[in-house]
Amino acid sequence: MTRDVRRSGRAGTGGDRSPAIFGIRGLAALALLTVHVAMFSGLLGTKAFGTPRPPSNWLGAFFVSGLPSFIGVFFVLPALFLYLPLAKAIIAGTERPPQGRNVVRRLMRLLPAYYAMYLVVLVLLNRDAVDGLWYVLRPILLLQIYSPTPFAPNFINGMEVSWTVPSMVQWYLALPLIAAATHRFAARGATPVSRARRLLLPVPVLIGVGVGWLFLVKGNGWDNRMVFWWPQGFAPTIGIGIALAVLLALSKVSPADTPRLLRAAATRPHLFWFGALLVYLVNCARPFSVIGMDAIYSTSGLFMTYVMVALFGLLASLPLISPGAAPYRPVHAVLTARPIVHLGRVSYGVYLWHFAVMHFYLQPGNILSGEVRPIRELYGQAGFWELELVTLGGAVLLASLSYYLLEQPLAARVDRFLGRGTTRPRALPRAPLVATPAAVVLSGDEAATTVATVVADRDAIQANLVDLERGFERQPLVGTELTGGSRQSRDRARADLARLWEIFNAYSAVVDEAARPLVADRGPTAADLDRISALLSQASILVEGPPPPLAQRHITEDGRVRLTVAAAVEQMNELFHRTAKLVAAAQAVRTTVVPRLEQLDADLVSAGRLVADQGDESLAATLAGVRDDLRRLHDTFRTDPLARWQDGEVSTADLDELRDRIAAVRDRVRAHTPEAQDASS
Repeated sequence: MTRDVRRSGRAGTGGDRSPAIFGIRGLAALALLTVHVAMFSGLLGTKAFGTPRPPSNWLGAFFVSGLPSFIGVFFVLPALFLYLPLAKAIIAGTERPPQGRNVVRRLMRLLPAYYAMYLVVLVLLNRDAVDGLWYVLRPILLLQIYSPTPFAPNFINGMEVSWTVPSMVQWYLALPLIAAATHRFAARGATPVSRARRLLLPVPVLIGVGVGWLFLVKGNGWDNRMVFWWPQGFAPTIGIGIALAVLLALSKVSPADTPRLLRAAATRPHLFWFGALLVYLVNCARPFSVIGMDAIYSTSGLFMTYVMVALFGLLASLPLISPGAAPYRPVHAVLTARPIVHLGRVSYGVYLWHFAVMHFYLQPGNILSGEVRPIRELYGQAGFWELELVTLGGAVLLASLSYYLLEQPLAARVDRFLGRGTTRPRALPRAPLVATPAAVVLSGDEAATTVATVVADRDAIQANLVDLERGFERQPLVGTELTGGSRQSRDRARADLARLWEIFNAYSAVVDEAARPLVADRGPTAADLDRISALLSQASILVEGPPPPLAQRHITEDGRVRLTVAAAVEQMNELFHRTAKLVAAAQAVRTTVVPRLEQLDADLVSAGRLVADQGDESLAATLAGVRDDLRRLHDTFRTDPLARWQDGEVSTADLDELRDRIAAVRDRVRAHTPEAQDASS
C-alpha cells in the first residue's frame, strides 16, 4: 500500500519531477560524456585502428568501462513517465487519456533543441561533406541511423551520439500504440490486479525483441552500432519502463495492492542502490570481453553489457519512483546537490552538444578551413582530464543556453497553446480548481506562513501513514489465511488504509497546488493569493469513493466527497487511530503469544525426551494429548490471532494451562527416576 507522493527527493510524476529524478539524469549525462571523452582521449583502449591500443591508464579505464550502465536510465524513466497515465487509466477501468497533445508536447521538447544543434554542426563541422539535398534532409527526417545504407550506420561530425533522438521519437509514437493493443485484453480483468497483470504482457515480448535483435545483428555480421542505434535495441529497457509504470499505476489506483517490489524499494532503498553499484562494478570488469577497451567484441560480452544496462536502469529507478520511499541519505545527498540537479535539467542538451564541443576544441583550425576530420582521427590528441573538463564545461554552457533560451520558453508556449491540463480522464480527476473567491484573502506573509504550516502537517501525516502501513504489514494479520474476527478486522484495516491514502493523495494535491505559487521566483500575484486562500479554506479536496449502501444513500450521492483541508485531516485522523489501535492490538498479541508458543514447543520437546527415556506409555499418551492441543493453539494463532485480544489485553489462560500440563508430566517423570526414589527412601 503506497501512495502518490510529490515531495522533494521523493517519487514524482508528471511535470513536478523531484530533484532526485533530475539528479540521476545528471549523473547519467555525466557518465555518458565521460565514456566518450575516455574513448577519444585514449584513456580507454581500442581495436578500431587495426592494431590494438591499450588504455593509457588501466585503473581509470576499469572504472570508466562500467559507466555505459547509466544509459539505461535515459530509456527506463521516459518510458515510465510516458506510459504511466495510460496504464493508470486502463488499470482503473476508465477511458484512456488522449495522447495527441502529450505526443506533440514531447516532440516539441525534444526536436527544436536537436534541430538547433544540427544546424550549428551542419554549418561548422559538415559543410565540406554535403553532397546533396538528401545529406541535409536525413537528420531532419531522423533517418541518419538508417542511411546511407541500412546495415552500415555512418557518423555525422558532432552528431555521433544522435542515434538516441530518432530512437526515442519512435518509442514516443509506439508507446500509445502498445497501450491501445493491450487495452482490450487488459480491460477484461475483473480487478485492478488482474488488469495490471494483463497489461504486463508487452514486457516479456519487448525483452525478447531486444535480445533477438542483438543476436540477429551479431549473427549476420552487421555493424555493432546497430544493436543500440536502431529502436529495437533498447526494447528491453523500454519494457522495464513499461513494467514500472504498470506497477506504479496499480499502487495509485489500488493502494492495497501495491506490488512487493515497490514496497521493498520504498522500505529498503539502500539494497537497490547497492544492487545498482554492483551492476556498475560487474560492467567495469567487462565479463566475456576485454577490460579497459572501448567496445564489446564478442556476442557474449555484448549481451552481458545489454543485461547490465537494463538492470542498472531498473535498480536505479526503483528507489526514486516507488511512492513513499524514504531517501537513502548518502545517495540522496549526491542526487539532490545543486550542480547535479542542474546537470540533470540540462542533460538533454549535454547529450546533444558534447561531441560537437570535442570537435570545437580538438580541431579549431580545420573548422575554419572547412576541412573537418572525423572524431576517430583525433584519437589521443588531448589528455583525459584536459578533454573532460573542456567538454563538460562547454557542453553544460551550451546546454544551459539551449534550455533557458529555447527549450523552456518554447515548452511554456506549447503548453499554453495546447491548453495544458484541460483534458483529463473523467474518472481520475485531480484536486478541483476552486472558482469562488475565499471570504478572507491572505496576505503574502500570511499565505507563506499558512502554507508552510500545512506543508509541514502534510509531511508529518505522510510519515505517520508510512509508519502505520509498515506496522500493519509486520503484524500476523498480513500474509496468512485468516478466519473469524481477525479476518474481518484485517479487511476493515486494509479498507481504512486504502481510504487513508485516497484522502491523503487528494489532500496532498491541494497542498501542492497552494504551495506552487510561493516557490516561483516572481512571488505570488493577487490572483495567486486569492487561489491559495480559497484552496485552504473551501471544500477544495475531491475524494473519489464508492457510494454508500443503497438504503443509506441520498439520491444525489455518487461516492465523491468534497472536503476542506481541516475536514480531510480530521477524517484521516479518525481512520488513522482506528487502524493504529488494531495494529497495536495485533502487535501486543504477537509479542506476547509468539514467545510463549516457542517456549511451549521447547518445553514439549524436553518433556518428550524425558518420557522416551522413562518408557512410560501412560505419560507418552498424556504428552501426545498435550502435543495435539499445542498444535491447535498454533493453528488458532495463525488463523485468528485477534481472538486472544479480549477487553484490551492478551488472553493467555489456555497457554498457562498447557504449560502446567507439560510441567506436571515432567514432575511425574522425575518422581519415577532412581534418584527420586532413593531420596524418598
